[in-house]
Amino acid sequence: MRKLSYREIKGSAIGSDDIIAGNVSKYTVLPAGYCGQPKKGHLIFDACFESGNLGRVDHITEFEYDLFIRPDTCNPRFRVWFNFTVENVKESQRVIFNVVNFSKTKSLYRDGMAPMVKSTSRPKWQRIPSKNVYYYRCPDHRKNYVMSFAFCFDREDDTYQFAYCYPYTYTRLQHYLDNLQRRNMDYFCRELLGLSVQKRQLDLLTITSPGPAIELEKVKPESIEPEPEVQKTFSEEANTSTYYPAPVPVMDKYILENGKVHLGSGIWVDEEKWHQLQVTQGDSKYTKNLAVMIWGTDVLKNRSVTGVATKKKKDAVPKPPLSPHKLSIVRECLYDRIAQETVDETEIAQRLSKVNKYICEKIMDINKSCKNEERRESAKYNLQ
Repeated sequence: MRKLSYREIKGSAIGSDDIIAGNVSKYTVLPAGYCGQPKKGHLIFDACFESGNLGRVDHITEFEYDLFIRPDTCNPRFRVWFNFTVENVKESQRVIFNVVNFSKTKSLYRDGMAPMVKSTSRPKWQRIPSKNVYYYRCPDHRKNYVMSFAFCFDREDDTYQFAYCYPYTYTRLQHYLDNLQRRNMDYFCRELLGLSVQKRQLDLLTITSPGPAIELEKVKPESIEPEPEVQKTFSEEANTSTYYPAPVPVMDKYILENGKVHLGSGIWVDEEKWHQLQVTQGDSKYTKNLAVMIWGTDVLKNRSVTGVATKKKKDAVPKPPLSPHKLSIVRECLYDRIAQETVDETEIAQRLSKVNKYICEKIMDINKSCKNEERRESAKYNLQ
């Protein structure tokens, strides 16, 4: 008589998809027969967040877990997407995750694609090395296709997140459409088509040909020092050592016409300088160079970001504030740049919150440079 495996015994007791009613929520997976409080290494799974999907977790051994993904809404035949977090890990803990109920026989996982992973201390998505990923027919799961990947947790305080590929949430889409709508472009129209079953709005977008380019404001050309494009490769100390994908500029949303790039709200910048700006390293330098492109140094040195006088000088006179709609364009451009690197909304908000600080620093640098120039001119005059 053939001895049944653990998976076959459990599978005969409960069907693979019978009890998948919703996403797991802070579900602690304990070994069979274990009693007491969870210890480090007893993994806690969670998928109760936007775009999350994980319906069930089975503990196979200390080093192996079977994962069941929920099917698409109103269509149990399709099961592909997964996105979940794992916490309460132990340093150097090695595990194998088996996603056991895929509905597709063919998958890019068979041709080198790999799941995505990030953690709280490393918020940029990166791919698990393809050598640690396997897509195969599994005899323990009715010969269904299974995707298994090996992973080693290296930081106990981190929460790790795994996904089928780069997530793109409904909230992020709405944020993007809101930014487009605020630009009041004559060739873009957004209307409410209806509501989904879950009361989310369904947008109808109408895009037509743009009208003639009108340059609303003359901006004094400034030189921007181009920086060499460098693709940075990061390696993490774990058996899943891999790389962060180098950000790829996606500038299709910006209109190019007659050697100018339209950033929105009637603001046009030189095409060559715009491309030079895209290879600038760091949010600070990117924001400062973009501010110079939009306002010019003559405008910046006579303005402030908020229009409020500094508290450091008692007799300080407040300078006129910078145009709010132009500040909004700077933030949107920086947002588009950051969104190529991460989808973590918290990180995006933190980085965008520093825009005013960067522009203030640029204004101070310009004013300091002007004063130094005045001193040099004065010194030359006195020598004469």
